[in-house]
Amino acid sequence: MGDNLKNHLPVLLAICALNLLTGCNGSNGTPPPPALAITSGAPPTGVIGNPYADLLTASGGKGPYTWTWAAGTSGSRGVRGLPPGLTLSNATIAGTPTEANTYNVVVTVSDSQSPPAQKSVAYAITIAGPPPAIDSTRSPQEGAINYPYSFAFGVSDGLYPFTWSETGALPPGMSLATDGTLTGTPTATGSFPITVMVSDSLGRSAIPQNFTIGIAAHGFKATGSMATGRAFHSATLLQDGRVLVAGGLAKIVFADFTYYVYTATAELYDPSAGTFSTTGSMTATRSCHIATLLTNGQVLITGSDATTEIFDPASGTFTPTGNMLTARGCSYTATLLTNGKVLVAGGEDSDSAVALDTAELYDPSSGTFSPTGSMGTARVAHAATLLTSGKVLVSGGANGGASVTAELYNPNSGSFSSTGDMTLARAGHTATLLTNGKVLITGGSNVSTLSTAAETFDPATGSFTATGSMADYRSGYTAILLGDGTVLVAGGWAANGGLSSAELFDPATGLFSVTGSMITGHAAHTATLLNDGTVLVVGGYGPSRIANQNQITCRRTAELYQ
Repeated sequence: MGDNLKNHLPVLLAICALNLLTGCNGSNGTPPPPALAITSGAPPTGVIGNPYADLLTASGGKGPYTWTWAAGTSGSRGVRGLPPGLTLSNATIAGTPTEANTYNVVVTVSDSQSPPAQKSVAYAITIAGPPPAIDSTRSPQEGAINYPYSFAFGVSDGLYPFTWSETGALPPGMSLATDGTLTGTPTATGSFPITVMVSDSLGRSAIPQNFTIGIAAHGFKATGSMATGRAFHSATLLQDGRVLVAGGLAKIVFADFTYYVYTATAELYDPSAGTFSTTGSMTATRSCHIATLLTNGQVLITGSDATTEIFDPASGTFTPTGNMLTARGCSYTATLLTNGKVLVAGGEDSDSAVALDTAELYDPSSGTFSPTGSMGTARVAHAATLLTSGKVLVSGGANGGASVTAELYNPNSGSFSSTGDMTLARAGHTATLLTNGKVLITGGSNVSTLSTAAETFDPATGSFTATGSMADYRSGYTAILLGDGTVLVAGGWAANGGLSSAELFDPATGLFSVTGSMITGHAAHTATLLNDGTVLVVGGYGPSRIANQNQITCRRTAELYQ
């Protein structure tokens, strides 16, 4: 036995040596390296224009390491790829970022084995813009005592989330949330100055901004909504106190070309219930038309073309009546005269798109139109106001440019005659008869400037005189005489879209003062004085088209001013 071991010892030693060299698993005897892993944490947030550097680290595998990146594909938000201005080189993401956003990137480390081991990690790299800045172009709207209030302050740049705060005396009943929303129900009138601050998630603070919160004695509250959104519609107070809302533009669609969707539908607003209900539809779709309440309680609908129709509140239906002598598309006027006839004047010929100087009369007894004297000037987007004398003041308008001229229609002679010029050329303005017999002219647009200036017409002298100016420039707004003799001017278009602001003109002082704002911005809406003295505001456009949407849908909502 011993001899056998002695004889085989060289062989056994050789086998042991071979095992030591190769190992039991047949390798070269070196134990496998630890698993490759990326050990660097989430990348830091960068700032546009500031140098950025993030060192990537790894462990395990076999060095040296090679680093690469690819655009992220899923599981995170933002843009895919490295932020513009940054590169990955020698395990360091570095450079000067040029665009703010969150960027998704997959970083991969490869070791020096053959084949190499690899490990990948998805990162979200956030690049912040400049420090936050409070939007000072949007001021808090005017509130009203005992009416719910809501306003969201705006911020640009900075990195979300933001934290808001304020100093100063907020109106009693109101508070500012840390998300920048000012809400509550104010319990006192007055002006309340505050200073607003905001900081971003990096701890950077915006320059504080001063604002004044105004709380008025009167304002707007929500009431029932319509079944159909509409703008450029008509709204008519019926003899039973209900309001007929008819036709209008329902929406604008932006596709390969822009097209407009109109409606023939109509609804009735019941002030006692605060609700709308549908009624019979018009015989044709109409927008920019005019609805005139006749002395017999029925409503004459004119415009969009030569056809006209009558709404009967008793049956809730529309029926055709005599055609106009001229197809008037829009921007004409229709005025109920003291003799019960309706004067239709000017506007745009819907067939030729030419401004018209012609006028015609609708006679409810025969249901027909007949010609009357022509205006001295062709006019589109002018205003017509029945004076206490029974004459009609026609002012301004456009025909290649806004006009300063005005003229008077005399129902007795059926003719127009010139009167004094306005102090400012206007088109798309309003002309409101005051309780003192004068006419308030506000808003609109002219050739050279967008003015807040207002003026009054005195029938006794046939002249216009400048009066106080509005707080806001307005076009596509409403102006309506209230029971106390003041004029409520509300909404309209401005540079940033539909306005929510409103103001009051006081004939005693000749000045405008702000009043409670509407809940939302409205333009191309209607305002109707109800029998209880409140004002119903219906429909219209909102502030603007929402980003990434291909249409504007007109408002279904309505509000009451009281």
